[in-house]
Amino acid sequence: MEKQRYKAILIFGPPGVGKGTQAKLLGGDKRYLHFSTGDMFRGLKDNPRMKGSDLAIRINELIAGGNFVPDNLTIELFYKTLEEYVNQGKYNPQTQTLILDGIPRNPAQVDLISNRIEVIKIISLVVNDDEVLVQRLKSRASIEGRKDDSDEAVVRKRLEIYKKDTAAVLEKYDRSLVLSVNGLPSVEEIHEDILARLSRDN
Repeated sequence: MEKQRYKAILIFGPPGVGKGTQAKLLGGDKRYLHFSTGDMFRGLKDNPRMKGSDLAIRINELIAGGNFVPDNLTIELFYKTLEEYVNQGKYNPQTQTLILDGIPRNPAQVDLISNRIEVIKIISLVVNDDEVLVQRLKSRASIEGRKDDSDEAVVRKRLEIYKKDTAAVLEKYDRSLVLSVNGLPSVEEIHEDILARLSRDN
């Protein structure tokens, strides 16, 4: 039996640009479902149907040991979580498009999802001035008490890793799919720009 295929929009943006916020705002539209890898991994502990599975136990052991979760296990969990969302009535693949936030993270994951994920658009939030992003993250750190955003050297390293990894992922897709969106305006203005660009391209 042929496995379910899913339509998806990928969203990329450097740390501090508000990518998660924009993905959530899009997810508020019933045409879309925001899929966050952070929520996916948290679901291993919060979802009673998932947390007792062999896959969940293996992944939780890796995370508890401070190890990275391999790409093949991440993608296996991704599909299992999507099936769970369908079973729970949270997601209808016939009427909704996924907004993928945090997946695919690297070229290997692009290859692993290519047979079942039909990427129809890629939203790339762009800020060319790293200083703006560093200041945004430091401000967020002081407001929300996020230690990972308070160390400037760590923040700059994350920005460099993002540029390298994202460039490699985007190279795997046709450039015609990419919508470059200015990440400097207000949250509301960016959201309106994204909606306008998506409706214009559909």
